[in-house]
Amino acid sequence: AASCSDAALQSGLDLYERIKSCQDPFISSALTSAIHDLEMAYRLYGPFCMVGSYNGGKDAVVIFHLMRAVHAHYCHDLQQKAIESNNGEEGTESSVMIPRPRVIYFNNEDEFPEVLDLLQDTVGLYDLDMLAFKEGVSFGEGLQYLVERNFAPGKNGLSYYGTNKESLLHLPPPHPLAFILGTRSNDPNAGSQNIYAPSSHYMPPFLRVNPILNWNYGQVWHFLRTFELPYCKLYDDGYTSLGTVKDTMPCPALKKDNDEYWPAYMLRDWDQERAGRISKKKKQQQPKEDSEPKNIEQTVTMSQTSSTVSLPNEQEAKTAKDGSSAHTRTMSSELDTDELSSGVVPASSSEHLPSPRPISVALIVIGDELLKGMTPDSNIISAARALRANNVALARVSIISDDSQEIVEEIQRVTKEVDVVITSGGVGPTHDDVTIKSVAEALGLDMEIHYEMASLLLKKMSNNTEESVQSTTEDDGLLRRMSVGQLKMATLPSKSELKYLTDNPDEWPVLKCDNIFILPGVPTFFEQKILVLSKFLGEPEEEKQAGLDVDISPSPSQLAKSDTYRIVLSSEEDSIVAALNETVAAHPHVTFGSYPIVDNPEHKTIITLEGRFYNGGYTRSSSRLLDQARINGGDDAGIIFTKQEMDEHLANALEGLKSR
Repeated sequence: AASCSDAALQSGLDLYERIKSCQDPFISSALTSAIHDLEMAYRLYGPFCMVGSYNGGKDAVVIFHLMRAVHAHYCHDLQQKAIESNNGEEGTESSVMIPRPRVIYFNNEDEFPEVLDLLQDTVGLYDLDMLAFKEGVSFGEGLQYLVERNFAPGKNGLSYYGTNKESLLHLPPPHPLAFILGTRSNDPNAGSQNIYAPSSHYMPPFLRVNPILNWNYGQVWHFLRTFELPYCKLYDDGYTSLGTVKDTMPCPALKKDNDEYWPAYMLRDWDQERAGRISKKKKQQQPKEDSEPKNIEQTVTMSQTSSTVSLPNEQEAKTAKDGSSAHTRTMSSELDTDELSSGVVPASSSEHLPSPRPISVALIVIGDELLKGMTPDSNIISAARALRANNVALARVSIISDDSQEIVEEIQRVTKEVDVVITSGGVGPTHDDVTIKSVAEALGLDMEIHYEMASLLLKKMSNNTEESVQSTTEDDGLLRRMSVGQLKMATLPSKSELKYLTDNPDEWPVLKCDNIFILPGVPTFFEQKILVLSKFLGEPEEEKQAGLDVDISPSPSQLAKSDTYRIVLSSEEDSIVAALNETVAAHPHVTFGSYPIVDNPEHKTIITLEGRFYNGGYTRSSSRLLDQARINGGDDAGIIFTKQEMDEHLANALEGLKSR
């Protein structure tokens, strides 16, 4: 890893100062947040362990420029502190190496030449350390390569990019890696990500950093143009979202009266950002037969500061052994609109393995304040997004009052329909917090002191000595120190479990009773818990540990959802009712949605299509049919659909809709 040039360092410092002094009301707040988030990541990981995704798209260009600004400022500060600590001794500055900003790029045979031109120019201009992976290397394989070789350099500034994997055994463990992405919250692959998000369980371990997650389309272009930063010239020709030459055209909303287009930054309706992306039927990916084994090559392609890498045959064998395809869909900040992230990479050989079955969930939201309109609900959308991201089906949502009998009846009703019930609200120490008692009654269990919870409450909560409770139980000393409120919260249904779903010892556990998970109603706390609980429910091995009555295939990588298609029409919704109804009736294995668009002169209706995993939907009745078939020695045919079958159902439905 060579030292960054003085010119590139100064350019980054100048950009940092301009950003910090920006007073533009439209982007100043967004810039402040993005810079802060990147600075926190640099503080934790350092400049050698931060890698940016630089694919030439507008969002990637934004995070690249933000990254180089923070990179320069952070490294310059380290240099200045070294000088101060040595009392200004001559030569101290040169002894502190400032590395070049690290970025990666995945080559694509269908890439726009204009994108390659931008990369070529900026890699040299800003003195980047770019690692460009050869065509055919997937995102996961590339990240695995980086993670395994992320060794912090020694005093000579050298890092390891050798081809001999055996020599890795003689090096210290690699350092953690942080990967900077241009993901925005309205991107198809955003899911339920936050600013800082750990990689998915099927990926190599790294931290995703999303500094512009909450930016909108307008802020992206306002930043690039206000600071006069270079971007791909295709955007000046009417392109608003870049894929490849085969699936991207200029945005129709920017077309002039002739054959020309307005620039991307003049788009008025930001919802049409991806209107120029061509929807296509995705083909089943087949393993590519290579005539010759791949070998790692250090080949300069972008400039003298970049390299091209293809993975060795050994890595391919390891990937196949781990059950992930060598041609897994690439993750980036710019994906097709119909490539909605499933959160799962399907195995190429999944048709030969036992069919998996995701669990179904019901959410019961409890609170009079919601029914009276005194406070808005945000827990439902948090749960829906988190569960979907982990391939867990949210089958039912109920909002009920703080009435114990209503809670009991609702729990008894929904447990007949789904595998797992999640409750939100009613778990505090006050009179209207009756959820836990209601759960016990619904399950026919007694309420008793849970001593693990009692100890946890005393450890985490301050004790109110004025309400100290006297007790003569065998744990008299423990209970005597508890307040009335703490004693109530420590009284739980018998057979209750405290599930610790993270490695953080300071995290509160999740309360589980039979197949019911009891979560707090405060939105901040609920969102934290539903994120980890959804991941827990989506992992088969974890589900077995949870004691759920669900028969699930042992490999998480086998779980796959249907693709989702979103069709935007210029016709009014009422004009397509008959055709849509006929299509829905003819394709029972596909779910349809229809939504009118208001106040848009060109687009009037959105239709969504998604294949069903179960014949009949995600319900306990479908689950029981499957379980009974397996008990009787039968197969899953007609009850549970494979990914290929779901794709066929979708293709037939799309053709049927088109023909009408």
